[in-house]
Amino acid sequence: MAHPSNPPLSSGVVLFTQGDTSYEFFRDLGAGRLGERVLLAFVRTPQGLGDCVVLKCIPLPQGEELSEGFLLTRTRLEEEVLLARHLQHPRIARVHGLVEMPHGLCVVMENLEGLSLNTLLSVAQARGRYFSESFILYVGAEVSAALDYAHTRTDEAGLALGIVNRDVNPGRIRLGPRGEVRMTDFGVALSRLTGRVATSFPRPQGEVLYAAPEALMGDEVDARTDLFSLGLTLLEFATGRHLYDPGHLLADRVEARLSREEREKVLAASVASLGLTLPPFAEDIIRCAMSYRSVDVERAAQGLSVPLRDILHTLLRPEPSERFATASELEGLLRARLAQLPPYSEEDAVREVQQALVEAENQLWDIDVPDDEGGIAVPLLITPNPDEIPTVPANRGEARTRASTTRHPDEVTTVPRGI
Repeated sequence: MAHPSNPPLSSGVVLFTQGDTSYEFFRDLGAGRLGERVLLAFVRTPQGLGDCVVLKCIPLPQGEELSEGFLLTRTRLEEEVLLARHLQHPRIARVHGLVEMPHGLCVVMENLEGLSLNTLLSVAQARGRYFSESFILYVGAEVSAALDYAHTRTDEAGLALGIVNRDVNPGRIRLGPRGEVRMTDFGVALSRLTGRVATSFPRPQGEVLYAAPEALMGDEVDARTDLFSLGLTLLEFATGRHLYDPGHLLADRVEARLSREEREKVLAASVASLGLTLPPFAEDIIRCAMSYRSVDVERAAQGLSVPLRDILHTLLRPEPSERFATASELEGLLRARLAQLPPYSEEDAVREVQQALVEAENQLWDIDVPDDEGGIAVPLLITPNPDEIPTVPANRGEARTRASTTRHPDEVTTVPRGI
């Protein structure tokens, strides 16, 4: 039995077995957010080689007492598996279970095919324009449906679980090869699961760049916190601009916007985060989250339709009470706006991504695609057999030019990053 914590591993090495099922190493994805090692593995049964799965593995410390860090990571992974039993939804990646081994433990998760919004944002910037409003609305509505399901889950006794994802960002949302939109992870979710270990403040539990102001300030978070993060994600994906990266404001002007009370809150949050594993730009993010105004949202959403801008304005209110109350309300508005545009389906979303990949062809090699993403094929131009005689003159260069300039009417041309 291979030890998944000791590199290097070769493809095909059996990591562990469960009954007549073995898990064969395929690829190392590096360290996870809790310090665990994340691997891709193939499942082999007596029927042959099966699907690829994601493994989150933590080794048992050798020859020493179990450290507090190990016990905490183990508890978090166990909670992730327990919570996953309540998150059986087609738009959320499934967690298959927890495997105990003599040298550690592994969480076995579904491996999702497709490309993340983070990768698609890079593709859009490489080709020179962002995706259509229809694409934005479609993805936003699908994610809203998944969040509404999670936010409204109850336990066996009917008591609300109070689930908050806390990590909605472009890297955690994926478009699959059939146009399906999936959320990949609830690994740092907040919930009221019985026996759950309380999260220690102050630290946003997901990607700091997409955290809501209340999460950055250490205030109470709820479903509306996830909606704010989704708003930041959709805004950036639609325009390439981010409220926490105000290119039109110098640092001293950002500071000048803050009232005395706001400065004190920023200072308290910054001091409280000292010594934690936050990125070096976290203090700047906290300051921007406290200082942005409605005019900044309007500037960032420039070029989008009025209905979509209105939705983003409401999503990105600093005060949670001024945002949409539920993900269901948001989903309804996004689908209502989508219905006002030409029909748009899962197949249309895949075709739009394929078209973007074709147009960004020369720059695709410069895009850093994570090892666990893929599955959406780039359409190949059909090259005729050299022995065939065409019935009409062919100008393949002209055909490629036409394909590259075909665009959805509501796509937004890319502009330099910043608001």
